[in-house]
Amino acid sequence: MSEARSRRLAAATGLALAAAVALWWLGSTRTALDRGSDAAAASAAALQAAWLVRGMAVAIFGLRVGALRGWRAGGVTSLAIVAPMWPVLVVAWSASTAPLPPLLMAELLLLAACAAVPLAGSGLRRLLRQPDAADLAATAIGCALATAIWLPPGPWAAPAF
Repeated sequence: MSEARSRRLAAATGLALAAAVALWWLGSTRTALDRGSDAAAASAAALQAAWLVRGMAVAIFGLRVGALRGWRAGGVTSLAIVAPMWPVLVVAWSASTAPLPPLLMAELLLLAACAAVPLAGSGLRRLLRQPDAADLAATAIGCALATAIWLPPGPWAAPAF
């Protein structure tokens, strides 16, 4: 797959994640309003879901692309997954009662992961010296990292907004 096609695929993935979270958030907000319950809770849940899905995607794709194509390509791929959600986050945050500092810290953590995870993938490729072995190892480690993000206990778990 060419570099340009890989970047387009990453951007499309980021847009699809943003659309899915926005659609879920708007649907749950509408349901909450119909029932007369608190719609701000749905917004806070959307913020947490957005962090969770992007963190898992960066763990898998950023590490793998970093191992296959290098740190820069992995960083661009990771950022293309993370950035399209920002407009949705701004609107969801404005509709929630969540404080801003934890949200900003979570986004800074994701941006740091956009740099660190592909760097680890690039180091994995240099360590293994075989692209196929690096690809397999990066995919396995990325899936393990995504699972660790999904599991609630631990310092790496999704922040509560």
